[in-house]
Amino acid sequence: MLNKIVDLSLRYKVLVLVAFLLVVMLGVKAWREVPVDAFPDVTPVQVNIYTEAPGLAAEDVEKLLTFPVEGVMAGLPGVEEIRSVSLFGLSYVSVYFKDDVDIYFARRLVSEKLQEAKGRIPEGYGEPALGANSSGLGQVFWYTVESADKKLSGMDLRTLQDWSVRLVLRTAPGVDDVTSWGGDEKQYQVLIDPRRLIKYGLTFKEVMEALTANNRQVGGQYVDLGREQYLVRGLGLVANTRDIGSIVVAEREGTPVYVRDVAEVKEAPSLRSGAVTKDGGEVVLGMALQRIGENAKNVVDAVKAKLKTVQQALPAGVTIKPIYDRTELVEKAVKTAESALVEGSILVAIILFLFLGEVRSAIVVILALPLAMLISFILMQQWGLSANLMSLAGLAVGIGMMVDGAVVMVENGFRLLSHKVGQTVNKTHVILEAAREVINPTAFAILIIIVVFLPLFSLTGLEGKLFKPMALTITFAMIGSLVLTMTLVPVLSSLILKPKEEKDTFVVRWAKQLYLPLLDWALENKRKVIGGAAVLLIGTFALFPFLGKEFMPTLQEGGIMFRVTSIPSTSLEESIRISEDIETALKRFPQVKSAVAMIGRAEKGETADVNYMEILVDLKPREQWPQAISFPELTQDMQTVLEKRVPTAVIAATQPIQMRVEELISGVRATLALKLYGEDLATLDRLSAEIKSTLEKVPGVADLSLEANKGKPQLVVKVNREAAARLGLNADDILEVVQAGIGGKAVSTLIDGVKRFDIQVWLAPDFRNSVEAIANIPIRTQAGALVPLSAVATVDLDEGYSFVRREQLQRYAVIQMDVKGRDVDSFVKEAQARIQREVKMPAGYWVEWGGAFENQQRAMAKLALIVPLTIGLIFILLYTAFNSLTYATLIIANVPFATIGGVIGLAVTGQYLSVPSAIGFIAVFGVAMLNGIVLVSFLNDQRRQGLSVREAVKQGAALRLRPVLMTASIAIFGLVPMLLSSGVGAETQRPLATVVVGGLFTSTALTLLLLPLMYEWVENRRERKQAK
Repeated sequence: MLNKIVDLSLRYKVLVLVAFLLVVMLGVKAWREVPVDAFPDVTPVQVNIYTEAPGLAAEDVEKLLTFPVEGVMAGLPGVEEIRSVSLFGLSYVSVYFKDDVDIYFARRLVSEKLQEAKGRIPEGYGEPALGANSSGLGQVFWYTVESADKKLSGMDLRTLQDWSVRLVLRTAPGVDDVTSWGGDEKQYQVLIDPRRLIKYGLTFKEVMEALTANNRQVGGQYVDLGREQYLVRGLGLVANTRDIGSIVVAEREGTPVYVRDVAEVKEAPSLRSGAVTKDGGEVVLGMALQRIGENAKNVVDAVKAKLKTVQQALPAGVTIKPIYDRTELVEKAVKTAESALVEGSILVAIILFLFLGEVRSAIVVILALPLAMLISFILMQQWGLSANLMSLAGLAVGIGMMVDGAVVMVENGFRLLSHKVGQTVNKTHVILEAAREVINPTAFAILIIIVVFLPLFSLTGLEGKLFKPMALTITFAMIGSLVLTMTLVPVLSSLILKPKEEKDTFVVRWAKQLYLPLLDWALENKRKVIGGAAVLLIGTFALFPFLGKEFMPTLQEGGIMFRVTSIPSTSLEESIRISEDIETALKRFPQVKSAVAMIGRAEKGETADVNYMEILVDLKPREQWPQAISFPELTQDMQTVLEKRVPTAVIAATQPIQMRVEELISGVRATLALKLYGEDLATLDRLSAEIKSTLEKVPGVADLSLEANKGKPQLVVKVNREAAARLGLNADDILEVVQAGIGGKAVSTLIDGVKRFDIQVWLAPDFRNSVEAIANIPIRTQAGALVPLSAVATVDLDEGYSFVRREQLQRYAVIQMDVKGRDVDSFVKEAQARIQREVKMPAGYWVEWGGAFENQQRAMAKLALIVPLTIGLIFILLYTAFNSLTYATLIIANVPFATIGGVIGLAVTGQYLSVPSAIGFIAVFGVAMLNGIVLVSFLNDQRRQGLSVREAVKQGAALRLRPVLMTASIAIFGLVPMLLSSGVGAETQRPLATVVVGGLFTSTALTLLLLPLMYEWVENRRERKQAK
């Protein structure tokens, strides 16, 4: 079958060349059109539900809003888990679906269930709504709206952002929504004076009803006047503060009582739950959210194009300044991968030349490289993969393997042609003969490499989304390589190669001088060699437990973000002061361009209270830094300064994307988290404090923080039902004053063109800014008498909870931490043992580890199952190739020895065993087998020609030395740029490159020494058996 393909290709050379010209055109088209991104999209299929209930405390939000929504969503098909946070004024429920559920289908399921949830929420407590159809990594572009001359207030800037900038940006393709944060939302406030209400004998409710009733617009069908039809419009909308003040509430002795007689009406900022400061001053921030499944670079480019339009329409002196742009990271990450590819390819070309000492054959092989890549780009486009760090790393890992087939093919063709020097020669025939010798083992070897990467397709969750693109691109490149080896490489060989005397280049000569005496010695001293190799292998396995384990090395994004959590009772004003303090401290670092703090939450989309802030540090380009310093060191220096500056707050350092990814995985914004589940909030508080003090003693713990939850000050107004009943009052009459009078209540909307502003009823500030004032708010009884609020309710100060977290319909508390100076795996084992010893858990309470650790455990468990299965499958393939169990076992036996160099490489460089290094081992196995197959099949050929075992081994090994060394050194040098690179994303690729380079050193040495020994031993035994 394979011979037939080669035969046909050589017969129809022109057709093959035309076909590959087409491939080149399609490949270039695909390469230009493949979407570019920094990472694969790792977001789970999640749908968020927000329910706003202004003014409600966290415990009430959980009881009245979160419970009903969670209960309804739990029954949906395909749901993996449900997480929720209930905090002051907001319930946030996130429903995670299985990976194979379509996001739009998931959103439809959830929105159908929302109707049922609405029915379960008591009236007047907010309506649940779906969140933006964006992922956690969707915040691709942030900008601030600033007034250069400072003439515009925060309220004016926010109005511009909400009603001018945001509306235009939302039309950019790929943008799902634009979040506004900071500044002040404009409201029309009606501030009621209770003394004037008493004077006119009015109640709070009457004013509210009058406002709602007097702001309407109606249609009265049409009337025919003469021969014409006139439409009837009834206009009664209020347009400004004067209109609102002129609404009549009641009349007394024939005189109307206007709203302005009992209240002050003005435009003013609403209450807010967050703010944004930049370099020490407040600003308004906008965030463009990318729709799920869109490409970040395209979305940001579209937003930037729209910003130019917006800028022209803004008032003079107002500017829009970008502060975070995902494309910068995308470009840096892709550049890291691209430079590794290009440099790797150049090194490969140099090595080919050094080994073959002949330009023509080197050209044939080098042509195969870009073609294999173009084929994989065509397949990537069909598969919907983006070109990102992981998928391009797949190509970089594959550089060595892509040309392996071509190397073996060309080298054999070159060798056979050299025997024909000085004769008239039909090159096509010679190449066909050469191809027939090696096509079977080569094709099998390439197939085996594809099979070797199968375990990666079994990964699920985050690690699956990260590493599947890599496995896919390697597979695509190998498919390309297989097609090329069977078609184009023989055709080009027959056209380009010339019969030339085979002279060993100095590299090969030098290698043979070293290798042949060594092989002779090894053949005479089998026991010593095999014993030495076994000792090395056992030593390596002994090293294994000492290698730390982690899920994935931290990726340096080139941006720094600080999470700052103050005590729960911190007010928004105090948080703003802290943020300005921090920004001033950060600006003293010469590397910092600007710092932006996002405090609390935007109106929708974040789940944080005002005591929490995230600070994004924008850094100058590396070349402008006064001294060279690594990102982790700079971050550490900044953190030390900030901790001295704000000793009361917990400060943790992270990076913009890293933080979001960690949050998506386990609902926690940290590398590692311990979740404590249970029913009672007070018990959870007590136990988590005990666990925290236990964890503090474990070496390697860093940034340990327990989310301070208790301690949110509350002013509690509790209705005294007996006293209220004696005066003929209902609880509702009293609570109406608490809700609308103290908290303010939107009773209507003022419409101004496309803009909409709330009309808010409130008590004047003097009547609600102290406990005494609130206790003395007058309330009118049924009989018309006036009593203070304190006569029918108690007004006390208390402490409550800032938020309530739930997962799987259970409350839980979180202790967050990072691990420094040791690996996560051993840290967790030690911590777990200590907790079991020192903390006594009541019934119904349990702990689980989350964050990166959770994924590492899942990935390792998966690989532990799949890798043995794959080895089994490879064994079957080898058996098929050689039709002999003995040879299959011989080659498989080589594989464990390939791990030696990889493990030593990791140990020497101090890297941990992570998912990327596991992939490195897989790649090494592939190359080790490829060499093994080619060598064994060649030795068999030599035996068929009638040579004795020793002769066959010596001659075969000498002849195969060049291709074996070539494939190994190509794979090694193809990865050197990846090993040495320091660009964005280099950290995730380095462990992989280390393992491959280290592993290939030992595996090649052992292929060339151990395999011939074992082969000779096996063959001699067989001959002895036959002789008997």
